Amino acid sequence: MKPPHFPDVLRRHLQISGMTQAALSSHSRVSQASLSRYLSGKTNPTRGAVDALDQALEANGAVLAAWKEEVRDDLPPFLRDGNHLEGVATRIDLVSTVVVPGLLWCPAYAELIYRAGRKVKDIERLARIRSERLSQLSTDVCAVFPTMALTGVPTAVRADQINHLLSLPEHVRIHLLPEGTLLLGIPGPFTLFRLGDGREVAMSDHLDGDAVYGDTILPRVRELVRDAYALALPPMASTEKLRGLMP
Repeated sequence: MKPPHFPDVLRRHLQISGMTQAALSSHSRVSQASLSRYLSGKTNPTRGAVDALDQALEANGAVLAAWKEEVRDDLPPFLRDGNHLEGVATRIDLVSTVVVPGLLWCPAYAELIYRAGRKVKDIERLARIRSERLSQLSTDVCAVFPTMALTGVPTAVRADQINHLLSLPEHVRIHLLPEGTLLLGIPGPFTLFRLGDGREVAMSDHLDGDAVYGDTILPRVRELVRDAYALALPPMASTEKLRGLMP
């Protein structure tokens, strides 16, 4: 007999608890938007989110057990970790609607983002670690992001970030979105990882952590990636644009 579907188990324990979705969100510190996606089966939660939900629901490990069964048929836990995926992917597509994708940050840009996000502990160390990550990878990386990701930051940070982008190796390709171009239908930054065994994994950034999308969402993610590239400038034109944005 096939084990119960994770969303069904989560929904049943939510009903047993007598809590509303808002109350469970508050107790578990999992956002209501993420909780709604987990209950509908649109995305699978991370292990940390599952642990928090199981504890908040006092499910005695039942929610966690259902999640473990679910990921065996979908993705193993180690393929739900962004850092691991960066290391094993054969190609990484980064699409961001507002800021430069994190894998491409220079230290100054990373510090700016971390401070804006209220991540106040060890900012300089975290910024350095994040900015060095790309140099540890040899996989093909393609990134789409808007020019306002550079023009909307302080002049000194913009200069540092543009210099960083212009110095990236050939296996990293930049596709800038021209001014006034909107990526409609894309709620936030996301990444498409292509693995050596042919699998693809999509991950999106949220306030409470990364969300990994299952196979049912991948066709839509591929469409969004294609749409983003269609609207963006090619690499050579993007390089010229970067030089023109230098303060």
